[in-house]
Amino acid sequence: MFDTGLAYLIEDPDIDRPRNTISLTHELHVYFGNFRIFFEPVLDEERPHTYRIDSFLPPELCTILALPVTRTLYVTGTRAIDPPSPRILSVHRAIAHILHLSAAGEYIDRLLRDIDEKGIQADGSTELGRILKLRLGSVARQ
Repeated sequence: MFDTGLAYLIEDPDIDRPRNTISLTHELHVYFGNFRIFFEPVLDEERPHTYRIDSFLPPELCTILALPVTRTLYVTGTRAIDPPSPRILSVHRAIAHILHLSAAGEYIDRLLRDIDEKGIQADGSTELGRILKLRLGSVARQ
């Protein structure tokens, strides 16, 4: 794991705390959840919680979504609601980069897409072991 102390921040019941939430459009939420969009911190002492929102999406889609863009996440004056955790956003960014640079994300997407589209092949060509591990992993996280 990237950060050995991170697990407790995202386990039940802490998964739904404000430090692990962010408001996005549905489309951006899907891309964020698939590690295609990530938040890169911008060091600006006058504007804390400022991020460059970037992606591994095709350039034409980035143009439509107006990415990359720099945004400051605002904090209430009383700090009654915590901003998203920079630590969690950092690990999310690292995972996005690893999945992109290793092409593991595309491989996982292809496996899941194949099982959804083709089902189990009678000729034995379906990678059942890998698909089962992916499916069980996603069920275990729900």
